[in-house]
Amino acid sequence: MDKETVPAAERAVETESMMKRLFGFEKEDLSSWHRLVCLLNRPTDPASLGIFRFLFGMIMAIDITQERGLSHLDYKYLDGAPVCRFPLFSFLQPLPLDYMYLVYVVMLFGAVGIMLGCFYRLSCLMFISTYWYIFFLDKTAWNNHSYLYGLIGFQLTFMDANRYWSIDGLRNPQKKNSQVPLWNYTLLRFQIFIVYFIAGIKKLDADWVEGYSMSYLAHHWLFDPFRMILPNEMVSLLVVHGGGLCLDLSAGYLLFFDATRPFGIFFVSYFHCMNSQLFSIGMFAYTMLATSPLFCYPDWPRHFFAPYRTSS
Repeated sequence: MDKETVPAAERAVETESMMKRLFGFEKEDLSSWHRLVCLLNRPTDPASLGIFRFLFGMIMAIDITQERGLSHLDYKYLDGAPVCRFPLFSFLQPLPLDYMYLVYVVMLFGAVGIMLGCFYRLSCLMFISTYWYIFFLDKTAWNNHSYLYGLIGFQLTFMDANRYWSIDGLRNPQKKNSQVPLWNYTLLRFQIFIVYFIAGIKKLDADWVEGYSMSYLAHHWLFDPFRMILPNEMVSLLVVHGGGLCLDLSAGYLLFFDATRPFGIFFVSYFHCMNSQLFSIGMFAYTMLATSPLFCYPDWPRHFFAPYRTSS
């Protein structure tokens, strides 16, 4: 009896440890609401979150001058220019041009503040309040990635992303390198998983699956290596459409698991670098590149920068 029971107990422990290795938690952590809350509030290294905060703020500062329109503000809000409002936000009107410049300056300072982790919570509020105001002024400028920027900015407002690589950490030593709740990472990872997976779901329509939606892309120079072994029609069907579909559906899973993460980071990086050349999508490709390290272990920046600290 004991000889049969002991191996069974050992197998149970092995099963739990395997789940821990795969998912980062045990199944008991999901057994009750209390244990789930404890799991989501588990202290976690802030390093990876701090790096993402820095990159996101920097990318948004660049985006404000480009896709948000600061560089051509006088044309964007020209008096008498036709506008198309969102149905529930038709009451919003642009301010006089001088004040619109002020709105953009506030948004720019907010983005730079996020990047530097300087008066972080205030910077987040400065950024998202002006960002959503500008976003809802013009429906014709709507696109998925602009919506995503606002969502990430909103989520960062409630996170403690200023505890690593931040001016706030220099100003307040108690805050510097102090741990953050696990849900800070969980929420952002889930958001990025949704971006990839929903994009894959939308590609399941007949036009995409049969290779008609973007058949012209197969002629782009980026696909020259594939055309060395495949005709244009197969490059369009298998690489452009089939590859895009499979990558979007699987990217979130590939990035989540340790064993597949190197492949996931390679493929999504290659994918976004290609997109940056194929489409005029502003800073979206670079924003998505910045999100990939969020799926790595939270302390990866410390290991990455450790040799430089040692040598100095």
